[in-house]
Formats: sequence, structure tokens, C-alpha cells
Amino acid sequence: MIGRGIAIVFQKEVKDNLRDRRSLALAFLYPLLGPILLGILINLVGGVTRLDPNQSFGLAIIGAEQAPALVDHLKELGVTLRPPPADPQAAVRRGQEGVVLVIPTNFQARLAAGQTADLEVLVDSSRLAGLLAATRIIEAVNAFGRQEGAKRLSRHGLEPDAAQPLKVKTVNLATRANFADFFLFMVPPFLIFTVFIGGVYLAIDSTAGERERGSLEPLFANPLPRAGFMLGKYLAALFFTLMAVVVQLAAFKLMFVSVGAGSGFARVLGAGDALAILAVAAPLAALAVAVQVIIATASRSFKEAQTYLGLLPLVPAMPGLALVFLPLVPQGWMMAVPTFGQTLLFGQLVRGEPIQAAHALIAGAVTLVLALLLLALAARLYEREELIFGG
Repeated sequence: MIGRGIAIVFQKEVKDNLRDRRSLALAFLYPLLGPILLGILINLVGGVTRLDPNQSFGLAIIGAEQAPALVDHLKELGVTLRPPPADPQAAVRRGQEGVVLVIPTNFQARLAAGQTADLEVLVDSSRLAGLLAATRIIEAVNAFGRQEGAKRLSRHGLEPDAAQPLKVKTVNLATRANFADFFLFMVPPFLIFTVFIGGVYLAIDSTAGERERGSLEPLFANPLPRAGFMLGKYLAALFFTLMAVVVQLAAFKLMFVSVGAGSGFARVLGAGDALAILAVAAPLAALAVAVQVIIATASRSFKEAQTYLGLLPLVPAMPGLALVFLPLVPQGWMMAVPTFGQTLLFGQLVRGEPIQAAHALIAGAVTLVLALLLLALAARLYEREELIFGG
């Protein structure tokens, strides 16, 4: 009987929320913001991060006539030369030029005399495009320098390898070899934010909202324990929270596919990864909705609950934002910290890394236990008469 009553309350809250088209559209708009913002960022930086090393690009050179051999070497590497701007430093600062190469007037003379010749690279380190262009130019110039060094050694009857005792080979072990994979670290904070915002409107409206409308007291006149009413409303908010996560995962997948040509992004968030993320998110959503119900129940008005719950998602999302710049190796004890453990697991799944079953079990179990404890507290709050009249 109680189970049927809870199901009726659940159906009522779901139907009421579905009828409120404006609130429903707003609830599903938040999950779309993350993929939209991330897609814009990837597209803005995409031309830089997906730069083909063999692709030709322009380079402004001051004093190109002083180093014909170097200029020919750069042309062979696909560099298109163009005249320097009138004010090269200002052009680099404004982003009109990514990098400017300055060749001094004594460059050729010092090379011919067997001396060290200086070069200057003007770059604005605050601009990603400039940094990547500078890296490519410096590597090209260093290659020319190695060639010149080998010629000098050969003229003295020495093997070029004699001056190169070490040879370092770089092996990229990234699961998706692309600089833009940095953006994948931004996905977990968006997921955490959605978990804590997806069903927040229903949690507020079904408690504080009904109290202000005066519909809570006649609702409690029905033959169902107040804890049953709370569970029905809780399950409805949990349902919409999980739906918001599904919408966001689908939006992320569409965004990754749209920007994924040649970058590996199209392989991000496969069906298996998305299901695993949803399974990891479910216990956290149970905890998030329990917190929302408690705050909505304890608040004196709809506006007060809205204020508190509007700030709530920022707290659990903060660790994820820090992990964008300071990634950690997941450990068992970290999984016992709700939201933090899920953030780490989300990051591994989005990047296509395998997760340990023990880590997922610890994170899910601890979070579910805490959610049940908070639900017990919410049930006690529902028994208070202040719930009907506020205060």
C-alpha cells in the first residue's frame, strides 16, 4: 500500500513537472551549456591544436637576406616567408603575427668564421598559437644548426656523431595523441554540476513551492506516511536528474563527433563509456537530490531554497576545476570522498582509461550510504509541523 502511494506521488510530480514546459526547458538547458561552451573552446583552439606538422604556414623574417641557407632550409620544411611588419613587437603582442624571426646582420659572417651565430624569436607566451608556432620554428632552426655543426666536424675530419653522445627518442603514450585532449579534463566538472542542478527545480517546487501555494497541507491529509510523500518527490527529482545527465552525455557525444575530424575526439564517449559514467553518476545523483530535498524542506521560502540550491553545485564542482590543471593519479582513499571520487572516475572514463572495479565500488558504496543517511534526516524533517507553515 505504501509502495503504491509512493508510486502515485512519483507519477504526480513527474507529470506536473512535464506540464511546466518553461521549467522543463530550463532544467535541460543547463546540461547543454557545458557541451556548447566546450565545443566553442575546442573550435577556437582547434586550428592550433590540430596543426599538421607538415602543413605550410607563414613566417615573418627580419633580415632574411642575411641567411640564405637558413631561408632555403625553412622553405624545404614548408615555411612560407613573408615580409616583416613595420613594428614586429607590437604585431606579436596584438596577435597579428604568431612569431617573428630576427636574423642579425652578422649572421652569415659568424657562421663562415666558425663562430656561434645568434637568432632572435619574438613570441607572446600568453598566446597558444604563438607558443606552438615558436616551438615549430625553434625546432626547424635547431635542425639547421645541427646540419651546420655536422659540416664543421666533417671539415676537421671528425664524425658528426662524435659531438652527439645522446640521442633522445620521445614516445607519446597518450591514449589519444592530440594536444586538445587537455579539454577532456573539463568534462567532469560539467557532469558534477549537472548532477547537482538537474532536478533542483522539482526538489524546490515540490516542497517549498507547494508550501507557499498552500497545497502541502491537503496533500498530507491522504493516508500515506509523510516519509512516503518525501520518497515519491525524491524519486521524481532523482529521475529528472538522471535524465539531465543523459541529455548532457548525448550533447557531449554530438559535440565531440562534430569537432572530431582528424583529432580522435569522435571516439570519445562511446556507448560503453557513457553507460559507465551514468552508473557512476547514479549514486552521486542520489546524494545530490537528498541534499536538495533537505535544503528545500528546511528553507522558509521558495526564494530562500532557490538561493541556497543555486550555489550548491559550485561546491562539488570546484575539485573538478582544480583537476583540470592539477591531474591526480586516482587512489583508493580518494574514492571514499563523495563527488571527488566520482570526478576522478569521470575523468578516467572520458579519456578512455580503464578504471578499477574496487574504486568504482568504494565511491558508489560510500556515496549511497551517505545518501541514505540524508534521506533518513529528510524523513524526520517531513514529520515536523513547521514543514507545512514554514520556519
